[in-house]
Parts: sequence; structure tokens; C-alpha cells
Amino acid sequence: MSIVEDILAASPSASGGTEQRTLRRNAVRALRPGRAPAGVLVSVVIATAAWTVLAVAIGSLFGAPEGPRLGHLLSITLGDPVVRSVASAMVVLGALLVALALTPGRPRLVAVETTDPHLVIGLTRSGLRRTLASAARGVEGVEAARVHIHPRRIEVTVVTRAQGAGELLRAVGTAVGDRLAGLGVQGRQDVVVRLRRARV
Repeated sequence: MSIVEDILAASPSASGGTEQRTLRRNAVRALRPGRAPAGVLVSVVIATAAWTVLAVAIGSLFGAPEGPRLGHLLSITLGDPVVRSVASAMVVLGALLVALALTPGRPRLVAVETTDPHLVIGLTRSGLRRTLASAARGVEGVEAARVHIHPRRIEVTVVTRAQGAGELLRAVGTAVGDRLAGLGVQGRQDVVVRLRRARV
């Protein structure tokens, strides 16, 4: 039994389904990644454009010579097709950025149940996959196991040479479910077990 399992085993269970749902929501929200790369990129682009415009404006005030390209840019009016095209592109890009900011990111960690609302524990998805695959391989007759974690289900594919497929599937499902319950993984994923015959 791992240290996390020891801690969870010693913690009393939460009283009431409402409290459990609140804890689950808080944990998932805390483990959800932010949109830092997109925010940094947009900030750099906007800051660079603003500094360039400011430098040109200050230069023109103090009589700095204008190059041919700069003179052409300063002669563009609002009625030019280039201005309309750039404005349309900026509107579309702004809408995409707003949608990106409002859409929550995919959590990199899987939340683990705790009774303390100020404590959030998470397992990496790869670590949870390895742990569940190990539990599936511990069932007699299973030669190999592979686990995929989806938002609503956990798929376990086992390779076996055994003939009793129904009993083996139930045993693997029970083993994986017990491991999930022992870890205290939050969520309502259904465990789906698929069987593949080993090549002779």
C-alpha cells in the first residue's frame, strides 16, 4: 500500500453527497491548468505592436525622417481594403482568444478524494495508467494489460490465453475498481474491460 493510500485509509469519509461533490469540484478546478502560453503570446504581440506605434509617433513628433515603407503605411486611410481585412482578421482572432480563455483546460492530474477542503492531491495520468495496468496484470490469466483514461470511462485492454472470458473480465473489472476505490480517485468513470486473445 502506498503512502497516499495510507493517508486516505486513515481519513474519515465525508458526510453527505453534497460535500463530496463540492470537494470534487474544488479539486478538479485547482488542478486545471491555466492558459499561460496563449496569454504570454498575446501579451508579447500586443506589447510589441504598441511599442512600435509609440516609437513611430514619438519619432514623427521630433521630425525623424520617414522611410518609404513607413511613409506608405502612414498614408493608409480607413477606407483602404487592407484596413478592412486586418480589422476583420483581428475580430475573428479576438473571438477565438475569448473562446480559448473561457474554455477550461484539460487537467494534467487526476484528483484524489480528501476530506480537507484546503488540501488537493492529484495523480499523474501516466502514473494512474501504470497503477491500474499493474492491478489488471495481477489477475490470474492476464498476460498483458493496457489502460486508456477518457473523461467518462477507463478502458482496460487485457491480453490472455484463458478460455473463461466472462469470469476473467469480471475479475479484471473488480481488481481495477478496487484499486480506483483504494486510491480515492474522484470522478465517475466507468471501467470498461476489453479482451484480446494472445497470439499463438
